[in-house]
Amino acid sequence: MEDKALKVRNYILDRLEGGELKPGQKLPGAREISGTLKISFMKVQQALEQLVRDGILEAVPRRGTFVQHEWQNRILQSNFTAFKTYFGLPWLSGLEKIFAEKLPQLRVREKFRRSIFELRTTVTVQSESRDYLDLAPIFDKCYPDKSVFFTHPFKTFYINGRLPGIPFIFSPRVMFYNPELLKKAGVSFPRPGWTWDDFLVIVRKLKKTLPSEKIFDWHSAPSLWINIIFRAGACLMDPEREDMVMIDHPRTQYALELLSCLKKELNYDGNRPYPDYVREFCKGELAFFIEPREIMPFIKRSKFKNWATVPIPFIEGGRDISAQATDLICIRNTCTDYQTAEEFVRLMLSEEVQDFIGAEAYGIPIRKSSAFKSIDIEDPRDALFLTEASKTSAQYNIDSPELCAMINDGIRQILNNSENIKKATRELADAVRIFLNIKKHNNTEKL
Repeated sequence: MEDKALKVRNYILDRLEGGELKPGQKLPGAREISGTLKISFMKVQQALEQLVRDGILEAVPRRGTFVQHEWQNRILQSNFTAFKTYFGLPWLSGLEKIFAEKLPQLRVREKFRRSIFELRTTVTVQSESRDYLDLAPIFDKCYPDKSVFFTHPFKTFYINGRLPGIPFIFSPRVMFYNPELLKKAGVSFPRPGWTWDDFLVIVRKLKKTLPSEKIFDWHSAPSLWINIIFRAGACLMDPEREDMVMIDHPRTQYALELLSCLKKELNYDGNRPYPDYVREFCKGELAFFIEPREIMPFIKRSKFKNWATVPIPFIEGGRDISAQATDLICIRNTCTDYQTAEEFVRLMLSEEVQDFIGAEAYGIPIRKSSAFKSIDIEDPRDALFLTEASKTSAQYNIDSPELCAMINDGIRQILNNSENIKKATRELADAVRIFLNIKKHNNTEKL
């Protein structure tokens, strides 16, 4: 039987999501809502009172019920929220239909900033791991046979014996390129095993036929520089070392120097937004960009056909790895409905949902059978993601949002503004060491 109070609740929340109800706006009276939905006045009152308790609405005596100004910041037990992207997640509406049939107590909500049930990215889960439940017991109960899943993507998400996020999809990052633009410049196509020096030779040749901004998607976001740091044989933090901070390690400095030199080669001014690069590549106007398989739905929708993939250039003295892109299933510690939590994990990792996300070509499904259905092994451009899948790392080892922001903002400033990479990385590394030392002493005092 349909839960009438839940229907009223979703009616209000849907109008909030759709923008029909604004912050501070007065709601129609309970009797009016009752007439509109043909649901009893008592059930409407029950739903409104619950939304007041949840902080979505505010009841003002003798004036009525109003929308709270901060409703988007509330965390509701019945909501599912995914991380935000520049272009949105094109498959989210399809997942919503599956939820409506298989898990009707959960609703996909795009305007809420956080929810009890979430899909989050690598750095968010690692830096905010304390906010999420340990999903290992639920995972073990729902799927005792782990052989149906890829295991490599899980490695860096067991944090202090806990599993705060379960990989939903993952992907290596590879270099996409436009063969036609390279051909026009008289440039040979890159092949596996090519080097950073080979890449620079191509960049210089392309400058004769293309504006610099049409050659490569240079930007100072972590999704670019962490790949170069990893491929240079470095990392940000290494908990195995006595001094775990690696930001001022020579190999990290070398990686940032490479990016800084590439920026100068491209005469990049730092003002181009990342979405422009994606649009330009999909229109056949950009020569190179580094992306995971999650970009494939956008390329497919653009109808752009003449593209190819190759591993990211190898850096001498480095490692043949890229930064693993991972979307993770998470449940906040404040979850009170463990039955739904279990059903949520079981559904998200089920063959139905994994086949669905695989059909969208969004990343590599964590379920092996779904991945093999998704990837076209006859197409070398797509098959590359499978051959590169085990050559990834997600070892950021950043365990707080404050530290994450400090490092991301620091490296962004270094790449955008610093002439002296070594000096700037030493200053950032020392700031991180001070932060970690203060945090360590605070934790000791609490004990």
